[in-house]
Amino acid sequence: MVEPAEIRTDRLVMRRLRTADTDAFVALHSAPEAHPHDGWSRRTPEQALELLDWFLDDWSTDGIGYWTIRLADTGEVIGFGGVRHAWEVGEHVLNLAYRLWPSAWGNGYALEMAREALRWAHQHRPERPVVIVTDTGNAPSARVAEKLGFTLHLERHRDGRPELVFRST
Repeated sequence: MVEPAEIRTDRLVMRRLRTADTDAFVALHSAPEAHPHDGWSRRTPEQALELLDWFLDDWSTDGIGYWTIRLADTGEVIGFGGVRHAWEVGEHVLNLAYRLWPSAWGNGYALEMAREALRWAHQHRPERPVVIVTDTGNAPSARVAEKLGFTLHLERHRDGRPELVFRST
């Protein structure tokens, strides 16, 4: 499979996460304001670097991973997201996730990116179900899942935190 150089929508440009994105990735993943619903996932800069290494490795080992998300008109990095291989609910799945700067919230960017990630997943990994895992208090992410046609598959506690697992239909 040949990875696209980038995926474009009217408003976004998404491309493979790279080491050149380190500063933006660490800043976002360690910023308290970017984690209002799941503050437990906020990381120290050192932990964010470890996460970045893990996500970069996804591309080299799996040929799939999260993207850097930029605004098409300015090139500004507004976040990271896409799909990656995961093990959820006892099976291999693709986890659809994203983290955006608060300045990007409420503009439909998460849904726009998620639609492209889902389209890409169905085209390139049709054998894998796609899931979205979110904190129970994250109503905006639950709305994105529902707008994509996902259904609530499971409510659970992981590491003492309540989560919702949505699954594509």
